[in-house]
Amino acid sequence: MAAMSLLQRASVAVVTTLSGRRLGPRLGFGGFLTRGFPKTVGEAELAEIPEGYIPEHWEYYKHPISRWIARTFYDCPEKNYEKTMAILQIEAEKADLRLKELEVRRLMRERGDGPWFQNPTCDKELIDYSPKATPDN
Repeated sequence: MAAMSLLQRASVAVVTTLSGRRLGPRLGFGGFLTRGFPKTVGEAELAEIPEGYIPEHWEYYKHPISRWIARTFYDCPEKNYEKTMAILQIEAEKADLRLKELEVRRLMRERGDGPWFQNPTCDKELIDYSPKATPDN
């Protein structure tokens, strides 16, 4: 009788897997372990790499769970390198702009320039000093 119930459970699991439907809470935590983790058993074996083949970054790990974790959660080293280079370029540009700003401030102090230097002022001859009926005219 126990063998029959085990066979029934196995057949129900196969049918639900093939149909794509969820089994629900009856599957429990064991379903996460059987569906979420790699199905292969055993460690990887060292083999010759065919000519022209470039292995993926997770293929360097020996254990299948380590491979799955590397493939699922970690970025490839090339992507990490590109992200780091982008951050370094942004920081180098910021440092260059800071040096330019310090040089500009030094020259402004040295020459007596300031932010008002760029604002044109009105010519004194254009100001009308005649008496007016109202102060705002």
